[in-house]
Amino acid sequence: MAAPSRVVVPFKGEGAGRGPLSWGQIENWRAVQALRDWMPLGGVRPIPAGTTIDDVVDELRFHLQRYVTLRTRLHFPGDGGTPEQEVFGEGELELEVYEDVDPEAVAQRYRARPLNFATEWPIRAAVVSHDGAPAHLVAFVSHFAVDAAGARTMLREVAERPSAPVAGLAPLEQAAWQASPTGRRQNASAMRHFESVLRAMPPRRFATPEVPSSPRYWRARFDSTALPLALRTITARLDVDPAVTLLAVFAAAVHETFGLNPVVVRPLVSNRFRAGLDGVVCTAVQAGLCLVDCETGVDELVDRARRAALGAFKYGYFDQRDLWALVDRVSAERGEPLEIGCFLNDRRGPVPMDSPTAEDIEAALPASRLSWVRRQDHPAFEPFILDVDDLPDVPGAMRCTAHTDTALLAPRDAERVLWNMEALAVSFAHPSGSSAHFF
Repeated sequence: MAAPSRVVVPFKGEGAGRGPLSWGQIENWRAVQALRDWMPLGGVRPIPAGTTIDDVVDELRFHLQRYVTLRTRLHFPGDGGTPEQEVFGEGELELEVYEDVDPEAVAQRYRARPLNFATEWPIRAAVVSHDGAPAHLVAFVSHFAVDAAGARTMLREVAERPSAPVAGLAPLEQAAWQASPTGRRQNASAMRHFESVLRAMPPRRFATPEVPSSPRYWRARFDSTALPLALRTITARLDVDPAVTLLAVFAAAVHETFGLNPVVVRPLVSNRFRAGLDGVVCTAVQAGLCLVDCETGVDELVDRARRAALGAFKYGYFDQRDLWALVDRVSAERGEPLEIGCFLNDRRGPVPMDSPTAEDIEAALPASRLSWVRRQDHPAFEPFILDVDDLPDVPGAMRCTAHTDTALLAPRDAERVLWNMEALAVSFAHPSGSSAHFF
């Protein structure tokens, strides 16, 4: 690939300063370290005809000037502890310009090349031109700087170009609140909740394989229409939030697969409902911690999941360093390691509030498909993460993406969790009686 030319994008913005990381940043920094990856979000998109390089520069400058997280670099202590952040009031980003190359090849280079958080901005961008005209934009932002809600804000505001100042608390302001007496009380409450979970949970969740697979980290996709139809029926019948129904079915599937009870799940909490965080371009998502007792009837199971979810969301705003210290302490006191790496990431849009029939659900079952789509040694995965998305190409369908560490979870067991989710949801949707037991 020929070397690109480079265009300098100068920028100036407000909010310069230096200080500790926010709780959301701490959580994402640990993920960067654990996964050994800069966690790039983005990819390739076509550039509309008539767009110039200057137009792309203007868009990048808008983002950099408006959002402090894109102007943030890290300072690392000599003892290897948590870094500090520094927001710069001005600087430059280099936009690379390639001529007649495969934009996906550029994207792959960007993904694969490590990011130096001390000397680089957490954003990379390139234009790929064809016959001298900009044809594709390749752009990535580190998940350390932006979560999904923040990315949606960026896309909306670059189209609207608001003149009003950025609303909400920037990460330095978040960190200041978190260090305040009110913030410390929130964290202390979360730790008390977490300790109650750690004291009650089974020590191990998965049937650990004797030897990990090679490559070690596997990703599966399970596409189903029957599963979301069944979930909608349960949701309508019991009049609960769709996220609660999904949590109940996921916990039940883990229980069915591994025979463990109660089941610990870490649902991802957006935290955007908290004061000062709605619409802020930052990382505010944190993984909560909840315990679901699955040895009961369907109605009670869903109610237990509802109560567990309330706790997970209430206490899903905390200093993760204290959680890991707590896990180490309770593990030592119990004399056994505690594994809490079971994550549920519900990324669906609005769920229809109807009640599909048993015939509708049964008719959809043959279309379900499971496939392993990636095996890799880098980047790493947590022990088990389930991402749940709408499947845009198939109306009403759902995609469950399972990320697994085969040193802790055998691929066949991950498959069983996915198939059990569908089977249990179908059985829960139209039980013979509301108090029927399935375990």
